[in-house]
Amino acid sequence: MLRVWLLALPAVLAGVLHCAAGESSDESGAAGGGGGLDASPCIGVGCGGSGGAATGGAAGSGPPPEEELESSFRSPVATGKYVWAANPESGRVALIDAKTLDVQTVEAGNGPTHLAALVDPSQPDAARAIVLNVKSHDATVLVADAKGKVTTLTAEVHEDANGWAVSPKGRYAIAWTDAAQIPKADPTQGFQDVTVLDLAGNTLKSTRLSVGYRPTRVFIAADEKRAFVITEPGVSVIELDDGLGPYVSSDVPVTDDPLENPASRDVSVTPDGAYALVRRDGSSEVGIVSLANGQRVSVKLSGPVTDLDLSDDGTRAIAVVRVPGFGVSTDAGPDAPAQDDGGTEASADDAGEEAEASAPPDTAPPAIVSSDVVLLPIPGIFTNPTAFEQVTISGQSVGSVAVSASGGVALLYTNATPNDHVTMLGTAAGAGFLKYRTVSLKAPVKAVFPSPDGSHAVALLAPTSSSTKAGAFSVVPITADLPPKIQGTDAPPVGVAIQSAPSARALVTVRDDAKKIYATYLVRMPQLQVDPFKLSSPPLATGIVSAADVGYVAQEHPEGRITFVTLADGKARTLTGFELGAKVVDGSQ
Repeated sequence: MLRVWLLALPAVLAGVLHCAAGESSDESGAAGGGGGLDASPCIGVGCGGSGGAATGGAAGSGPPPEEELESSFRSPVATGKYVWAANPESGRVALIDAKTLDVQTVEAGNGPTHLAALVDPSQPDAARAIVLNVKSHDATVLVADAKGKVTTLTAEVHEDANGWAVSPKGRYAIAWTDAAQIPKADPTQGFQDVTVLDLAGNTLKSTRLSVGYRPTRVFIAADEKRAFVITEPGVSVIELDDGLGPYVSSDVPVTDDPLENPASRDVSVTPDGAYALVRRDGSSEVGIVSLANGQRVSVKLSGPVTDLDLSDDGTRAIAVVRVPGFGVSTDAGPDAPAQDDGGTEASADDAGEEAEASAPPDTAPPAIVSSDVVLLPIPGIFTNPTAFEQVTISGQSVGSVAVSASGGVALLYTNATPNDHVTMLGTAAGAGFLKYRTVSLKAPVKAVFPSPDGSHAVALLAPTSSSTKAGAFSVVPITADLPPKIQGTDAPPVGVAIQSAPSARALVTVRDDAKKIYATYLVRMPQLQVDPFKLSSPPLATGIVSAADVGYVAQEHPEGRITFVTLADGKARTLTGFELGAKVVDGSQ
């Protein structure tokens, strides 16, 4: 299954997001899994998001925080061979065949705005989507048959709904409200209503429930029996698989401190719905909470945890401690394993020499630094909080982690301070376990996105003041020990889409409104060939339709505009005017 990511963009350039249990988060408001089976790992302006969230400590209280820049795709979305695009003004949703570029439109409700893909892994070519109609306070399910004929079903939802969480097999969709997307929300507005839609059969069953104050994330368990709403008080547990319909069965606290600032914590849920993992800004402890009985344990690490990522299968969490020893008086866990043969950065001295030789002065990390990376086994860590594996990344400052969907590698970097290094840490069992190597990308790293198959990664960069380029990105080989491809761009990168396994293609989209420079770059892997395509309008979202073997870039245009790029031969066609007699323009213009 493909995952969808977004980079929120404060200023010029500001994402495995991890979809743990059919997740939707306050960073997206979109369906967990983000665009479904045939959408792609995506970041970009217009993909949704409330801005990059700082993690790992409050300003002025210690080392600078990491920026959490990944989030989920919103609209359009792709299922099967189709791309769905909503028009809130006309009340219609366009269905575009990504192979033929044939277009049809269908009536939804009043103000169709928030789209999500409905994916059934047993029917990968099925084309289903759901859209929130914000003015009529209802939702419309759209289903396209083999000939492209669309049928619809509509059900009521609560007012102010602006986000979706969709279950892994497409049985349930939960509409909820992300307060971060509501300008100047009144404190008395708790946005506690959620609407559960049961999509089984030929009718829609709508159930409205009340959860804790100000939801921020929604997870649905892999077996589709329970949902978990992360709120300020804790975790509201919704029973989905009940003969009498969905209901809230419990509210599980994640802290003993009722006055704890909920914005300071990051909560994830394992795919099976058994545990919640809690990271707090500035804290050296990771909380593990049983969602069955509320029991909590704490795992003490070597310093403040700046990032915590969960593997796709939920069997492991990876925690990053950028500054070991900061704010703690004793060691947190077992000694780190030796790294004599762990890659190019096996010692602090070697790392310092390499940094001085390869990176410009304003991008190099401190000469003598180290960070800790901790692998927490799940569920074992719950019963034995000291049983984890730790490795010290000698000579490197890392504070963020991105875990590949394949689970075999963790990509480590920091964006809290200018640093052009990315470290690849082996996490799969075998000879390469906990071995690492570090590469220099020649410009500070902002975000890193591994391909679904774990063979490559795309890193977004912020060129230094000495560069003449407005932006840059890098394609980094992971499984092969080869040098990364560095690509300067005339506008800052705003969108990334990576093909599902085998991940042979990617799109990187750039945008500069002041200079009116818009383009998308087709990346071929493993060749590391990069080819640009100019765009006529500001890009909004970037994705890949696997069933059609094409990538797409949705753009700002009063009549609707999407550029499609064939992944095999790199041909671009632009579709303009979804409702006013769509036309195809040869080339990318």
